[in-house]
Amino acid sequence: MSPRQQKVIRAAEAVLRPLVRFVDRFRTPRQLSGEPKKILVLEYWNIGDIAMELPFLESLRLQYPAAHIAILTSPKCSPLLRDQGLVDEIIEVKVPWAQHYSRLAKYNPFTMLWFDFFRTLGVLRAKKFDLAFAARADLRENFLLWLVNVTRRVAYSFRGGDFLLTDAVTPDLSRPHFSSTWLRLLEHVGKSPVTTVPHLRLPAEEHEWAGNYLKELGIGPDDFVVAINPGARSPIRQWGEDRFRAVAKRLAADFPVKIVWFQDPGSSSASGDNSQFATVSLPLRKFMAVLSRCQLSICNDSGPMHLSAALDVPVVGIFGPGEPLWWAPLGDGHRVVIRSEFWCRPCFDYCLFDRSEEHTSELQSHHDL
Repeated sequence: MSPRQQKVIRAAEAVLRPLVRFVDRFRTPRQLSGEPKKILVLEYWNIGDIAMELPFLESLRLQYPAAHIAILTSPKCSPLLRDQGLVDEIIEVKVPWAQHYSRLAKYNPFTMLWFDFFRTLGVLRAKKFDLAFAARADLRENFLLWLVNVTRRVAYSFRGGDFLLTDAVTPDLSRPHFSSTWLRLLEHVGKSPVTTVPHLRLPAEEHEWAGNYLKELGIGPDDFVVAINPGARSPIRQWGEDRFRAVAKRLAADFPVKIVWFQDPGSSSASGDNSQFATVSLPLRKFMAVLSRCQLSICNDSGPMHLSAALDVPVVGIFGPGEPLWWAPLGDGHRVVIRSEFWCRPCFDYCLFDRSEEHTSELQSHHDL
């Protein structure tokens, strides 16, 4: 946290603490006796985050087989969770501060997102959850768990809001990966993780569709297929289409492979005119089905990187500002490409030098692999 963020959090706590104490005086105390019957999980950000959370969700499902498990998530993430058997209920909401990079847009009071958001909070409160988990150490999430009156609220508080939780979990600094921060919550409530590797399962009809789709593109079941996805949600995580295209052309020239070039729906990018390049743009479930038929995935530090790992496709993940210790693809057989001397790592999705030509040039030179 920057000093400025610390000041903001301390100011928010100073406002919230007396309010919470006052409201709690009039709340009817609720006690959790025995195993929880209703469990809530908060993860409303991005597809890659859900993919890294899969070991937690699988372990949670197996450790609480009789519980009703609900997840509060973004509509774009819902297809990922379908047919996985991990949750009983998907509650969709576009949380305003998770939709934009611009801080002004995040907290725009005039957007209809706030109306839908507060309506959803009312729905959560009415469900009377016994147990809830949140792994981001986010004061806002801790406040949400308190606001919807979950009986047992398990989360991290090192970024504020310990008084909003029933269980303020101490992080395990020896396991800093985002997936491990979720599993640590499960260990806190006395349950052991069942797996540490993400698994995505697709039904037979989706595999069959993917096979037929690739066949139409001239790619057979015996071909070695390389998936290339040059996109990433944050521009500063993108290595650059020209560089990915150079890698793809080199692979196609030196090896008997077929290249599937994934581009985001609505994107006007092109993979080039090589006959071994098949450019596709697919919705999430069809993207996953085609990706699962590939033997190698080359991509940025992004959602497709984590989906590839969860589909058991070996990954070459290209990292820019991200920290692999926190975000590397999970499982065996993956490789991370990174310039260790990139001195300002990590900077997440905001770059201090976005408006500085000199520093942008310097960062770009470090980004050239």
